Amino acid sequence: MRYNKHLRLLGVALGALVVIFITMALTARGRTAITPLEKGIATVLYPFQVATDWVRDRARGIVDSIRELTRLREENAALRQQVADMAQDRALIVQLQQENERLRKELGLKERTPYPMLTAEVISRSAESWYQTVIISRGSRDGVRQGMAVVNWQGLVGKIAYTTPYTSTVQLVSDVGFSEAGFTEAGFGAGAKLPNGEQGVLETVEGGYLRMRFWSTDPSVAVGQPVFTSGQGILPADLLVGWIEEVDTSSSFVKSALVRPAVDVHKLEVVQVVLTPSEDDRGSSAP
Repeated sequence: MRYNKHLRLLGVALGALVVIFITMALTARGRTAITPLEKGIATVLYPFQVATDWVRDRARGIVDSIRELTRLREENAALRQQVADMAQDRALIVQLQQENERLRKELGLKERTPYPMLTAEVISRSAESWYQTVIISRGSRDGVRQGMAVVNWQGLVGKIAYTTPYTSTVQLVSDVGFSEAGFTEAGFGAGAKLPNGEQGVLETVEGGYLRMRFWSTDPSVAVGQPVFTSGQGILPADLLVGWIEEVDTSSSFVKSALVRPAVDVHKLEVVQVVLTPSEDDRGSSAP
């Protein structure tokens, strides 16, 4: 039985091959119309052909989309890098312009000041003593000594507190202890004056401001006047300290005024050390 079954299957397969060969032979000759058999086969296979074409088109579209997305991502990354580079270039240009402007102002300060000056950079400052001290890039080997005034193009920055061979610590004018060491000498008052000749004592108060107490009981003072050092102390004369911001008239005998420092201690980068001669130098040059 099993043998007969195999023979029948083999016969069916051979019959199918014969039909295919006959069909091929009949359709191989030149003709202008298709046979009913071909039409039937084409009709049966048409949905499968449509589905195959649709799948092929979708696959090609997906591949093209992936390629386009990859290209766009690469192009976007390149554009982002260009924008970042341009932003860095603009920032550098602004920084160089600002630095150039500061250097021009420092050069102008040297030209209009009678004292010899030494340029120094602010190289360090402590967050805990922001209003008190800064460290500059000049020291005793450059001729810097304790007590020398430090200025910039805005005005008085402070004074040299102490030095090392390569650096110096500057006590800022905004430090509450500055008036004792910077504006007085032997317990006497500040070397401070107004353009009209009024003089007085300067002391540092809270908030980085200064207070000027006048010698005269009826001084001529007004808001907006500049305040200079007068040289009656360890600091040389005619250094701009700040501007009168408020006049106190509460007392009948002693007038005082609140002075806003001319220098913005938040933005110290380049300063000038005023190279005034020491007492020994003055004595050696005396006749």
